[in-house]
Amino acid sequence: MKRVLCGLVIALMMTGSGYADSTNEDCSFLKESAERHVWSAKNYRKGTILEADRQAKEGINNINAYKPFMDNELNAIKKAHYYAVTYSALCD
Repeated sequence: MKRVLCGLVIALMMTGSGYADSTNEDCSFLKESAERHVWSAKNYRKGTILEADRQAKEGINNINAYKPFMDNELNAIKKAHYYAVTYSALCD
């Protein structure tokens, strides 16, 4: 509990002081990265849907075929979230 409180205090100190000064270039990079990863996640979702349609047409039900698409989608969502949170903390 003590570590959590110390972490919150440090985070508040960093966002309220000169440590949080970011250039427009840094902010643009964070925003573009978040948007790119959201776009990637949407494309992985489309891949999952296409694979489901293909399996439905062929009468196959292999859930393991979805796993790579779903793992990639989840990773893209996580990265988009990380970039968006960092952008929000430093640039908003």
